[in-house]
Amino acid sequence: MRWLGLTLTTLALLSVSGCNESPSAPGEAASFDKAYAGHSAGRMVVGGQLREGEWKISIVGHTDISTDGEVRGRWQAKFHSVSIPEFVGKTFVSTRIRGLGFAPSDNPAECISRSNTVIEGTLDGEPGYLLRVLAADAGKIGGGAFDTIRIVIYDEEETPLYDSTTSNPERPGGDFPAVSNCAGGGRAELTDGNVKIWMAD
Repeated sequence: MRWLGLTLTTLALLSVSGCNESPSAPGEAASFDKAYAGHSAGRMVVGGQLREGEWKISIVGHTDISTDGEVRGRWQAKFHSVSIPEFVGKTFVSTRIRGLGFAPSDNPAECISRSNTVIEGTLDGEPGYLLRVLAADAGKIGGGAFDTIRIVIYDEEETPLYDSTTSNPERPGGDFPAVSNCAGGGRAELTDGNVKIWMAD
């Protein structure tokens, strides 16, 4: 896996060895996959919703990094209805992108690439929050393939406050079932939207 960003040590890697592992804190040090040593730029774009019964989150945004190393992007996530009352109806808006990471697919029939970005921002205007977005691009949708996403919010001390797809009963959230067939993060199906991931050599 190749991490690209302003401060690589502030980022956590996508998990390759299992799709149900909880993401580590954003401050965990990054490591590298030699297979991605040639990638010097890339982009992740996400727009759509997570929906399951009464629960709903809308998200839109992008992170990209230029060949000169500049990280850019804008994100917004609306927590229409979730199981953590203090997040219901609130909106996360980005203020700074910490970085962008890529990982190869371990199941090309179900996803062509995976990506992970960590974003600083506000929640209903209050600063001090981090949003981590883990996403997988299925390529051409259809035939059982679908894009997947996981959303995790941390406070400024990097304590998880809400995890959309956790299977850990001690971790807040878990409103959306993990259905991803491409390992790394236990993502849920993105509905009414799309994930696009580009990696440039």
